[in-house]
This record gives sequence, C-alpha cells and structure tokens, in this order.
Amino acid sequence: MREYYSTQLALVVGLLILVVSAFFAFRQSPELLEHRESAAVKAAVALPHPVAGMEQCHDCHGLKSDLPYPVKHTGWSDQSCTRCHQAPD
Repeated sequence: MREYYSTQLALVVGLLILVVSAFFAFRQSPELLEHRESAAVKAAVALPHPVAGMEQCHDCHGLKSDLPYPVKHTGWSDQSCTRCHQAPD
C-alpha cells in the first residue's frame, strides 16, 4: 500500500515540477510562445536585388562566399529564400 502511494506522490510531484518549470520558462521568455515562422519573417531582410536571372541563391550566397548566409540557413533550398526574403518590386 505504501509503495502505491509513494509512486503516486512521485508522479504528482514530478508533474508539479514540470508545470512550475514551464510556467517560469514562459514567464522569463514570452517570445517562446510566438510562432517561429512569423518571428523569422519579421526579422527577414528584403532582397537588395531582383530575383529574375538570379534564382540560384547559392551561387552568390554560401558559407564560404563573399556574401554568406547565416549558418542556420545551411541546407535550405534556393526556393526557400523567397519565402521570407521579399524581392524589390
């Protein structure tokens, strides 16, 4: 009987710790609740050049090029660039 209650107590205390930790994490960093894509799109810089004729972004922008993209963009396709970065009109 004691073993049953100690197991229940451990589960309740563990859940309580998890809930309190999550509460304080969101309290300290409210941006965790923001949608990642919308936050990324807000921070995206507009393209300084037209895309026509330059559809292969990786030809000029790469980790080892003169105009590198951020490391977190590694592995993204050329088509994904224009999802966040808007070309000039």
